Amino acid sequence: MSFPRERLTQNHREFDSKGARFVKMVIVAATALIVVPFALTLWWISLISFTYYGYEGPVYPISPLRWLIAVCVPLYMSIDALHRKKLDRAGAVLAFVIGVVMTLSSYSHFLSLAAFFYSGSKLTRFRARKKQELEEDYKEGGQRTWIQVFANGGLPALYAAHFILDTGFQDHPLDFSHYYNSTFIALGVMSGIACCSGDTWASEVGSVVGMEKPRLITTWERVPRGTNGAVSLVGTLMSFAGGLVVGLGYLAGIFLTFNQEMLRSSPPQWPVVLFGGVAGLVGSLFDSLLGAWFQYSGYCTRQCKVVHQASPTTEHISGVALFDNEGINLLSCLLTVLIMPHICFSYWPRIGY
Repeated sequence: MSFPRERLTQNHREFDSKGARFVKMVIVAATALIVVPFALTLWWISLISFTYYGYEGPVYPISPLRWLIAVCVPLYMSIDALHRKKLDRAGAVLAFVIGVVMTLSSYSHFLSLAAFFYSGSKLTRFRARKKQELEEDYKEGGQRTWIQVFANGGLPALYAAHFILDTGFQDHPLDFSHYYNSTFIALGVMSGIACCSGDTWASEVGSVVGMEKPRLITTWERVPRGTNGAVSLVGTLMSFAGGLVVGLGYLAGIFLTFNQEMLRSSPPQWPVVLFGGVAGLVGSLFDSLLGAWFQYSGYCTRQCKVVHQASPTTEHISGVALFDNEGINLLSCLLTVLIMPHICFSYWPRIGY
């Protein structure tokens, strides 16, 4: 007795799908048996450490539930990203560490990071076939390495750790009048993430949308798509939108953390969304300027695409080979983090009231 090949293939796929689900359930159960005691142990160690070792300000211990959330949610996200090939193994480990720090410092920090990560991952697949034709180092699915994870999230995570040390695990609304230090640092975290989100939105959408060639930001000349430092109207608007998404994530964390009475006695919090958009725009412009100056771009006549290394078959377009893309991302994030809190401090009272 014989069966059609299509039916055998379908049964094989269903068997593989059920087996994969069973393996996932086993992994989740085994992980829970390890993660829950691990999270509670970290909570106990943090309580002892901050109480007895050198922290001079008041300490507000994080609840065991907060520790569980801080460990389990980033762990799930990292495993899911690894499974979907959004991150490689080292990138997933570093993303988990950054996620834990962000969640412990503030739910707003974590939701800002989550908004950037998931929106950027979706946009990476946008018109992927066209990106493959344009980009020399294109990776299917946009799989990120630990270097790329650090370039995008390392600096905000350091600021988030500083936030923990400054506040002693206490959450504060954004208020320069009463909580200047914590507000300044928190906006630095948000601005760094918004910078990376704005640059990602601009590059992932702006490079494949529109008919006209972009312009080089330093000379305003028309250049091929994929050139470092090239800007377009669509890309500029997308950088602002990418920052807005991060600002919305931050605002959602504020509403999740504070009750209405606390929010009524604080300055308006909604401007963080607008400043998130500004940070995305500013960060993207920094990235374009630095890329035009310090990244090599040339047109390869053999491959018929923009490349980032000189060779006998390339025609120089712009820049010198001083930094790679990750280095430029880190520098633009640093500049945005240093500048944006001052802009927020200067203009928040004029917008929020």
